[in-house]
Amino acid sequence: MSSLLEIKNVSKIYGDLHALDKVDLTIDRGEWIAIMGPSGSGKSTMMNIIGGLDRPTSGQVIFDGQDISKLSGRKITEFHRDKIGLVFQQFHLINYLNAVENVMVAQYYHSMPDEKEALEALERVGLQDRAKHLPSQLSGGEQQRVCIARALINYPEIVLADEPTGNLDEANENIVLDIFQQLHREGTTLIVVTHDPEVGEVAQRTITLEHGRIARDELNANFGK
Repeated sequence: MSSLLEIKNVSKIYGDLHALDKVDLTIDRGEWIAIMGPSGSGKSTMMNIIGGLDRPTSGQVIFDGQDISKLSGRKITEFHRDKIGLVFQQFHLINYLNAVENVMVAQYYHSMPDEKEALEALERVGLQDRAKHLPSQLSGGEQQRVCIARALINYPEIVLADEPTGNLDEANENIVLDIFQQLHREGTTLIVVTHDPEVGEVAQRTITLEHGRIARDELNANFGK
């Protein structure tokens, strides 16, 4: 595998707080990474910097050969649009749009909305029969699966998920993890921020942060078994 992402000596400082402190990390194309650690360890800060949602105070973030930490304006917007699929703990669905329309919103910023493609994305997450339902008519697990379909619609190179199972019961958590396993088999690069050990254990590799630094970087010996 070739590297897709290189984080080089990255720090993020807020006043006296070092949210990230001289972090180095390489992620290969197609890897499934879990980022874990206690509250305040820098997990969400790292995800925001990887996704180009925030800039490091110092260091470089090299995505597929391009230093995204230097991008701004139209260039960073194009990066978000073309390269990144985002899944959040809070679903951020538009309450007056149905499921397929919520997926099509992501297409609007990328190309021309295509209902057929949006329906196919919902089918990938097992929601083709709920396409015309409003968010209020969907369970929490179904809403999260709409979010995953929305993240996948533009065929991103990397999917970033911040606590994607945090609001879900065990049954829906398992459904979401099954979707992630399928995405990994298809070659999608996955980075999942989680506090849940069970979610971390199914990933290919676990990065544990403590006080803004990488405390452990471990391969899952049972991955794929």
